[in-house]
Amino acid sequence: MKEKFCTNCGTAVEEGKSFCTKCGNKIIEDVDIQASPVIESTEKKVHEESRGAMQHLTLGFNVALNNPMVFLPAILSGVISLILSYSYNSSSTLGSLVMILGLAGTIISFILSFASIDMSRDAYDKQPLNLASSISYVFKRIVPFLLASIFGALLSITIVLIPAVILTFVIMVIDETGIMDAFSKAFNVIKADLVDIIIVLVVSIAGSFVIGYIPFISTLVNAVLNVVIGLAFIDIYMNYKNK
Repeated sequence: MKEKFCTNCGTAVEEGKSFCTKCGNKIIEDVDIQASPVIESTEKKVHEESRGAMQHLTLGFNVALNNPMVFLPAILSGVISLILSYSYNSSSTLGSLVMILGLAGTIISFILSFASIDMSRDAYDKQPLNLASSISYVFKRIVPFLLASIFGALLSITIVLIPAVILTFVIMVIDETGIMDAFSKAFNVIKADLVDIIIVLVVSIAGSFVIGYIPFISTLVNAVLNVVIGLAFIDIYMNYKNK
């Protein structure tokens, strides 16, 4: 079997991977051009054409629709939130137990949120989806992800930096990089695609507002919306990288 190396940084790349796990550079597969001109043309169109906000959203929706398992982490997190919400509202006598359950739920939701980004990356990259594998990946990088969450929570207070926070999380997973490198790249993406990012965020906020009126399952539906929005941000970043 011929070993592949990234043409950008020289790192060895696992079989079947389309992007370098170190720098995020797209790996060009050795293909028979005469046998697969349509495939080559399609891949080039998907990854290299410049897309607008609605196209990012549409692509995110289609990727999620074709890979429904990508919703699993978000749905599990939504179910946990519903259970905890019911616990808070149904009893005031549980005391410290409710606090412990709340802390446990927060930790689980944190792990599932990054697992969701990892599964979304795999779905976008047309790789097999495996929740256990994505959770294992999060545990391997639990410290930088935890620090990123704290960093993101502080930045989100300003509201205007929320796009940078979302992109930072996405880039940390896609490029396998650290917080500050991802944050720097996030600002470069924002400078290049500010209008598209704002439109995607407006759609996200409007969608969450409407979903809030759905009884009983609004948390779950909003979790599904967040997956589509996350995929749209992944596409924004990948489209930026391939310009």
